[in-house]
Amino acid sequence: MPDIEWSESVPPATESAGLGAQRIQSLKTAIRTGLDAEHNWPTSGVGAGVHRLGSARAYYGAQSLVSSSGTDGRLMVASDTSRLFHVGSAGTMLLGGNAVLSVGSQPVGGQRFYWAMEFGQDSFAISQTAKTITIPNSGFSGSPFVFLTPFAPTAMSLSGTPTATQFSALLAQAQGQLTPFHWLSIGTRTL
Repeated sequence: MPDIEWSESVPPATESAGLGAQRIQSLKTAIRTGLDAEHNWPTSGVGAGVHRLGSARAYYGAQSLVSSSGTDGRLMVASDTSRLFHVGSAGTMLLGGNAVLSVGSQPVGGQRFYWAMEFGQDSFAISQTAKTITIPNSGFSGSPFVFLTPFAPTAMSLSGTPTATQFSALLAQAQGQLTPFHWLSIGTRTL
C-alpha cells in the first residue's frame, strides 16, 4: 500500500488564493493514491471508490454478535468458534469453519442452517434389548440421519424414526453380555 504525505495544515491561511486550483488537484491526487490500493480509483471518469476484489476485511468478534440487522453483504469471522459467516438480507449463512462438514445437499428452508454431526459410544446391558439415546447439544432442528455400529457381530437396528433430540436402538436378542456400540447422527441446526 503506498504511503502518502498528509497534512491538514496545508495550505496555510496566508497562501495566495491563486494557488487554490493547484492545491485542490494535489489533494485529489493524494486521496486517489491512498485509496487506490483497495479501491478502483481512476484518474478521471466514473466508477471511483468501488472496492477491488479481495480487498474487503471481514468483521471479527464473538459468534453471538453475528446479526443480519443493517449488515447486508458483510463477512464475519467468529472469534470464539472460528466460523466464517456471510450476512445477507435473506439471512445469515455459515460459510465454513474448522469443524464444518461439507455436504452436497441441503434441506428446505433457505440459508439459515448448518449441518452438524454428533456421535458417541453406549452399550446395551446384559438383559437389555432396547435403549433410548439422547442427542447432546440440544439435538437438531429436524430429524437426523442416525447410524449404529456394534463392537461385536450382532443384529442392531433403529426403532421408529429418529427425532430431533433422541433415537431408539434395538438389539435383536439379549446376548447375555454387555453389548457396546458406536452411534453417529448427522442433521441440521437452524441459525
